[in-house]
Amino acid sequence: MRNDRTHTVPRRPVIAVLALALAAQAGQAQELGVRARVDSSIYLVGDRITVHVDLRHTKGLTIQPLAADSLGGFALLGRTPLQPTTDTTGTIDFVLARYDSGDAVVPPIPFMYFVGGDTASRVALTNQLRVTITTVPLDTTGDIRDVKPPFSIPLSLEEIALYAGIVLLTAAAVFFGYRFWKKRRARQKGEVYVPPPRPAHAIAMEELALLKEKQLWQRGLVKQYYSELTEILRRYFENRYRLPALEETTDEIVAGLWKQPVEGLVVASAESILRRADLVKFAKYQPVMADHEESIAGVYRIVDQTRAVEMTPVTAQEAKGQADVES
Repeated sequence: MRNDRTHTVPRRPVIAVLALALAAQAGQAQELGVRARVDSSIYLVGDRITVHVDLRHTKGLTIQPLAADSLGGFALLGRTPLQPTTDTTGTIDFVLARYDSGDAVVPPIPFMYFVGGDTASRVALTNQLRVTITTVPLDTTGDIRDVKPPFSIPLSLEEIALYAGIVLLTAAAVFFGYRFWKKRRARQKGEVYVPPPRPAHAIAMEELALLKEKQLWQRGLVKQYYSELTEILRRYFENRYRLPALEETTDEIVAGLWKQPVEGLVVASAESILRRADLVKFAKYQPVMADHEESIAGVYRIVDQTRAVEMTPVTAQEAKGQADVES
C-alpha cells in the first residue's frame, strides 16, 4: 500500500515579504503628491488662467517645479513662490494664457524633488486639465453703421520734396544694383561651385573643444558651463535631426529624439545631461567634479554615435579599377 504525503510550504514568511514590498512601494508613492485645478473650465482668448497646484509630501523634501516658458500650447506668464501651508503641504500658482480658441489640455506640470541628503532626483507630475478657449461673441443687435472715412492731412512742399527724393534715390539704387548684378553674371562662366554645408558633428566637436579651453567649471562658473554645454547639445540636435531643440524643454527634446532613429541608450544619456543642467540652472544644484567631466564626455559620445555617415562618391574609372583588382 502506497502512502502519499503532501508537503506544504510555510506561507507566513512569503506574506511578510510581500507586505514589506508593498509598504515600501506605497511609501515612495506618498513622498510627493501634486494636484492641479483651475477656477473655471471656460476662458476667453488671452485670459489669464491661474492653475492652482496643491502639494502633499513627507517632511524634509526639497521641491523644485520644472515648468519652462510654455506648457503645451499655453504661454507661462508667471508663477508664485512655493508657499508651505504645513510641514507636509503647500501650494503654488501658475499663470497661463492661450491665444488660440477651441478645446485645449493643460499638460501635467513636473515637479523635481530630493529626499533628505539623497542627490538622486525624483519627478512627480500633476494631473492634466481640460479647458475651453472662446472668442468674444459678436453683438448683432446693434445698428450697422458705415465706417467713417479717414481724415486727409494736406502735405507741405517740404514733405513732398522729401518723399520725392526718397523715391528717386530708391529707384536709382535699384537700377544700378540691377546693372551691377547683370554685368557680374555675364562675366561668370559655367556653374558656380557651392561648397556643401558643414556636417552637424563637425560644428559640435569644434564648439566642445572651445568650451574645454574656457575651463569654466574649473574657475567656478558652473552654471555658465552647463548652459553652454547644453546649448551645444541642443544646437547639434537641431542641425542633425531638424528638431527645434533650442526652443524646447527637456521633455519635448526627449520626446522628439524617441521619434528619430536613435538608440535608447543615447536618448537616456542625453536626458540625463539635460536634467542635470536643469538642476544646476533652476534648482541651484552643485554637481561634483566627476559630474562635470562625465557631462562633456557624454556629449562627445552622443555626437560621435549619432554622426551622419559621410559617403564618398566613386567615379566610373575608380569603380572599374576596383573591379579589375578583385577579378
